[in-house]
Amino acid sequence: MNSYSPKEYWTDLAERYSHEDGNAFAPVLHPSAPDWFNLCVHELQERAWRRALSLCTLPKGASVLDVGCGTGRWVRRYAQDGYSPVGLDGSLSMLKRASELRTLAPLLAAQLQSLPFRDGAFDCAQAITVIQHIPALEQQQALEELVRVIKPGGYLILLELIRGQAAHVVSHGSADWIDRVRICGPELISWFGQEFLLLDRIFSGAVSFSKGMLVGSHADSLSLPGVPQTRTKKERLTRRLYWMVRRIAVGLSTWVEPLAGELCPAEWATHGVFVFRKPLARP
Repeated sequence: MNSYSPKEYWTDLAERYSHEDGNAFAPVLHPSAPDWFNLCVHELQERAWRRALSLCTLPKGASVLDVGCGTGRWVRRYAQDGYSPVGLDGSLSMLKRASELRTLAPLLAAQLQSLPFRDGAFDCAQAITVIQHIPALEQQQALEELVRVIKPGGYLILLELIRGQAAHVVSHGSADWIDRVRICGPELISWFGQEFLLLDRIFSGAVSFSKGMLVGSHADSLSLPGVPQTRTKKERLTRRLYWMVRRIAVGLSTWVEPLAGELCPAEWATHGVFVFRKPLARP
């Protein structure tokens, strides 16, 4: 198995997939998935992001740092809503694509583990499916850096996997994510589950038990760049059929998603959304 290098991994995705769709969702979501699937995932994440933002008392014009900004989707949203965002990413190729998409806010190339900002520089910082992609031994350092650059009384928004692992993903349970941030100082305001997609998970889970149906499944998007993805005619047909059926499953799942969020335990979701507040400085 190829070793995972975050910078090389995301640079490769940006260069190979950033022009697959007009929004450049492919390199930051699921590279081998159809456009409609990535659009659906993004819309669900945006719904969760807006819910998280509503828990923060941020005035218009507040400074926001989006780490791991990728192709700039959240930076553009913050700017459209009247905030003052700054995007940061370790891949120049990602930032180049963000600029091509008219991301007018400042964009910087740097590593999250060593942020080039003074203490308390931002009213809010966020990491949307970012910390999970940092090597396990460096995740705590990344969280400490995020907290460092937030003003006292400021906010931290995280959206990270709470189930599932891969060569480039190190997730944690909800309680673990909360404990890791609390060690750095901030207190939890609230957290909730994101992306239940129950019917889709039942379908894709059932497919995973059938080795003949694995080709072209969601598992493809977990492959490391550079791994050949050649397919026979039969495999291409299988992939097409898989996504046709899955589109129905995703559509139905999306329709019942609000109900799932109300009735299901938050731990059943694939991701957790966490909102923290940094304590005010003591006099």
